[in-house]
Amino acid sequence: MVRSIIPRDEVYFDSFEKICVLIVEAAEKLKTMLDEGSPFDAPARRIKIIENEADEQVHRVVEKLHKTFVTPLDRQDILKLTAGLDDIVDRTEAISARLDLCNPKRVMEEAKELTGVFVQAAKQVAEMVGLIRHLKKQSSRILEHAVEVNRLENEADQVYHKAIAKLFQEENDTKELIKWKDILDNMEMAVDRCEDVSDIVRGIVLENI
Repeated sequence: MVRSIIPRDEVYFDSFEKICVLIVEAAEKLKTMLDEGSPFDAPARRIKIIENEADEQVHRVVEKLHKTFVTPLDRQDILKLTAGLDDIVDRTEAISARLDLCNPKRVMEEAKELTGVFVQAAKQVAEMVGLIRHLKKQSSRILEHAVEVNRLENEADQVYHKAIAKLFQEENDTKELIKWKDILDNMEMAVDRCEDVSDIVRGIVLENI
């Protein structure tokens, strides 16, 4: 009741949306890394810069929370959503760093496919988070995005399992197998982090409608 009569504080929504822009940029840059192949150093550096920019927005939200008594959303929801978005960027940066560090000899087609699914999931997350600003009016659309993120996560699981099976069946170089197993694991987790954020936003909607 109190939140409905206080002035809206847009800082949180602004930061959420800025982080989402960075998430999509990082995901698309990661896809480009895989599509174009080695060298990976330049795009990896760009994704690291993106991750640092996202961290700045995370710090902005946390600092604002410490200074604000009444918030537009539940404080714990704000913290969970901020941490969830940060996790997506961190995971993307971890993948790009592994590609740069390990420099695999070739890029698996399944890895490209998995990253494509990740980009789609990241865009869905960005759209649903952008709608939180108008939570009550956009609740149905937010929930539709949540359903699509869940579908994409299931699709990512299928691509991941196909990639792992192919890796163990066809890769004879142990070092390359280890490299790709680690990279694929992190790719799959990146899509999982998107679903985690989707679940957080879905929970916020259900608590407020």
